[in-house]
Amino acid sequence: MKLMSSVGVVGVGDMGSEMVAHLVADGHRVWAYDPNPERMKAAEADGAMAASSPADAAHHADVVLSVVMSDDIPAAHSGPDGILAGLRPDAVVVMCSTTTPAVFDAVRGNAASPQNVVDAPIVGGVKYARERSVTFLVGGDPAAVDQAEGVLTSLGSVQRVGSAGAGVKYKLITNAFVMAAEVGLREALDLTDILGGDYETALRLFEVGPMAAVVKRALDESNPRPLRASAQDFDALLSVVDDPARLPISAAGRNRLWAAVEADPGHEPMFVELTRRTTALSEYSQGDRRS
Repeated sequence: MKLMSSVGVVGVGDMGSEMVAHLVADGHRVWAYDPNPERMKAAEADGAMAASSPADAAHHADVVLSVVMSDDIPAAHSGPDGILAGLRPDAVVVMCSTTTPAVFDAVRGNAASPQNVVDAPIVGGVKYARERSVTFLVGGDPAAVDQAEGVLTSLGSVQRVGSAGAGVKYKLITNAFVMAAEVGLREALDLTDILGGDYETALRLFEVGPMAAVVKRALDESNPRPLRASAQDFDALLSVVDDPARLPISAAGRNRLWAAVEADPGHEPMFVELTRRTTALSEYSQGDRRS
């Protein structure tokens, strides 16, 4: 029988909002915070109680899930309104963001009890959060991980990968592999353009080969993700090496993905558009976002 906890969720955007609903359904008492009022209304409609700040969410919680974008981590965790200011001595904060070891170490170093800071970046997108099938790559003190796991298993599965900081590192490692395949899909379609082929035939052939899973994920509009977020993940990945040339595939992939993101300054592309001519090389691009 699962032990119910009081859970703080800081960040109730695309991922966090799905988590709130599952945590409430499993009987956890949830305190949610997000600076966006509309997101807060949605979290309350799902059964969460509204916290006035990240510190307030942490004050009420046995386990705090931090589900913010990497750039928002310092503000969400530090200062008088940050998670660490409200974190109780017996509580654990779980950082679910894709970030860098340096950012994680900075948060952990500022905590009154560093052993109570766990890293658990997520493998899987919005669709997987909705289906309770994300995977958390968890690093941390065994006792803190035990405490966090009772909450995380309401949302998906847990892979313990080592001491504090290991989750962040292994997420970057897995991203290097996954994102190389995703950019490879875009490059294969670039070659389709160059050779005068059509996308429908190319994608159909990709789906019957070894890259079928990559194509299926790219085409899945039930799992929305801004393409910019993927480009930023490449930036995070390359920031951990002293010279991007040491990871030449990732460096080239980062450049190609940012070119796709910035192809139309008036349009913010979604990940599915890797399979469309809106992200093609400039001489082949088309404005129709459906093809």
